[in-house]
Amino acid sequence: MAYDVSNFSDFISRENKALTKTLFTGGDTGKFALYMANVKGSTSVPHVSGAATLQSGNCATPSGDAVINEVVLTVKPFTVFESFCSDDLQTKLPNTVLAPGSNNGDDLPFEEEIVNTKVASIAETLEMTYWQGNTASGSTYQLFDGFIKLIDADSNVIDGNTSGATAITKDNVKGLVEDMRIAAPAKVKRSKDYVTLVGDDVFDMYISKEKSDNLYHYKPEHDNGVYEIGGGHGKLIRVYGLDGTSRMFASVGSNFIVGSDVISETETIEAFYDKTLDKVMLRTKGKAGVQISNADEIVEFTLTV
Repeated sequence: MAYDVSNFSDFISRENKALTKTLFTGGDTGKFALYMANVKGSTSVPHVSGAATLQSGNCATPSGDAVINEVVLTVKPFTVFESFCSDDLQTKLPNTVLAPGSNNGDDLPFEEEIVNTKVASIAETLEMTYWQGNTASGSTYQLFDGFIKLIDADSNVIDGNTSGATAITKDNVKGLVEDMRIAAPAKVKRSKDYVTLVGDDVFDMYISKEKSDNLYHYKPEHDNGVYEIGGGHGKLIRVYGLDGTSRMFASVGSNFIVGSDVISETETIEAFYDKTLDKVMLRTKGKAGVQISNADEIVEFTLTV
């Protein structure tokens, strides 16, 4: 990679600041998922269950078991490696941006903005891969299998399209979300962490329907994509990776597990000058992956064909 200046006129007069700064403000999955850091390859995620046995009388015989199950979370490595030649900018920017003279290749103009933009792009791609990831050849996001593929492959998940809907519309979206809640096990929908996950398109339809219904006792305002469904029915959360998929999922948020090597990729991204190539290199490495837990507590919605 390098500076693409094909749409950038030769320098006339510009202020010493980034001309374009595009940041992705996603990270929706982090609002509810169980996050595990410092995963180098694979790690076991245990889950303990087991009902208590109530016995009458005194001096009872021990009875009951604690069942420990586990799922394995595997992360896959990725690298972003780009190079920048400052000579490409010699006729494009003033000396207030570039150092005097021609030997300024060891400087990366707009370094902070470039790093922020790359980190934002990584976050966007990972957010899409968390959900739409598919290692099969020809897929757009191939780094690892995402939640949709993992859920679809598990026969224990709960069918949430109980009405056999063939489309999600403004008129039926609230009913479909309610159907999913009804289909969920009681212990799941009673949890304070119960969430219904939808794409931006479905989220907007839901909020629009709330406004048009004008119920007064419900407020259609939301907190950055997190909306408290009336009646104590949990949170409706918009998820970037579900936009345009016509898929919806509901469960306890911690049943969606995200793993990575470090908490933030800004901890490992680096810029350095290569004298041999006379270019500034930008490089970051990381690992990421997802897994689901307790599939029998996850409600999935797929349109009927």
